[in-house]
Amino acid sequence: MVGAKSLKASGKTAVNWTGRLLAGILSPQIVLTHPVASMLARKIASLFASRSAAPTPSRLMQLHEYLALLQEGTEEFAAGERIKRDALSLAQRLREELRLPLGPEPSLELVLARRCKVQRISLVHVPLAAKDCFFIAMYHQDASSAHAHLVFDIGAEYQRPFLECPDFGVGEEATEDNLRHWIPRLAEAPDAFAIVERRDGTYMQVYADDRGFHLEHQLVTTGCHYRAAQPMSSEAAVDALVSYACGKYEWANRAWDRMVL
Repeated sequence: MVGAKSLKASGKTAVNWTGRLLAGILSPQIVLTHPVASMLARKIASLFASRSAAPTPSRLMQLHEYLALLQEGTEEFAAGERIKRDALSLAQRLREELRLPLGPEPSLELVLARRCKVQRISLVHVPLAAKDCFFIAMYHQDASSAHAHLVFDIGAEYQRPFLECPDFGVGEEATEDNLRHWIPRLAEAPDAFAIVERRDGTYMQVYADDRGFHLEHQLVTTGCHYRAAQPMSSEAAVDALVSYACGKYEWANRAWDRMVL
């Protein structure tokens, strides 16, 4: 009983000390010399100490998600210096993970932005060393840090795709007829593969085994390399490659898994 009474008394004393500290009644001398006051002062200081919140990590967006944003329509957007510097900093932090071909830090005037008309998401484009390639950081309205990012080869959209299949001695334009002629033949040669290249570093490739046809695609760097989640039939693989070569994006709506190369 005595022990319980002592604990209750100590608790009451602690509450009183806390109330006096919060009310600013105690003098600095008492706070420094009295052990209970000193302990409570340290705890209260730690509770109210300002801590910078960790920024929400930005995730690597898949291409079909980015294309969905563009379908809503975009408009010019004058991004401020703060958001441009944040996009530059994010690109630098992800340089090794995404194998980004970053050159000298571009001037802020070269960091461009557009904004989605419906969702009001800002798309901040950081130019890469590879011509017409960009690291794109996405920002919700009034956000101080990006919630998503993507690497995109805008220049590849204006190039004629090229089909290569070394085992068959093929090196020609990736037309629909050529693709429908050569791709099904991969099933006859287990070690053969074919590549539809849009630009150096941006391509789709395919090979076949007893499970079916396997597709992979890459955006600019090996850090953005993906494999189709499931093998597919010859017809489905040809359709995906035709849509890729023709600059359409039906292929992007498949399930893709990122590969670490």
